[in-house]
Amino acid sequence: MEQISIGSVVKLKSGSPLMTVTGYGTKYGAGSILKTLVEDKEQVKCQWFDATGTLQEDTFPVASLQLA
Repeated sequence: MEQISIGSVVKLKSGSPLMTVTGYGTKYGAGSILKTLVEDKEQVKCQWFDATGTLQEDTFPVASLQLA
């Protein structure tokens, strides 16, 4: 089975736009800083374009995503 990695196209299991994984690691504290390229892949940083064509970015738990 293919695993989620940088460059993977994913979506939320509950439904979402298609998103591209741009980083992974652990989200520290309440902030949105994501340490990338570490072994612990708890959180995944994704980018996507919304309905207006604006680039969006956020972090998601790996368990909430599936490969598109």
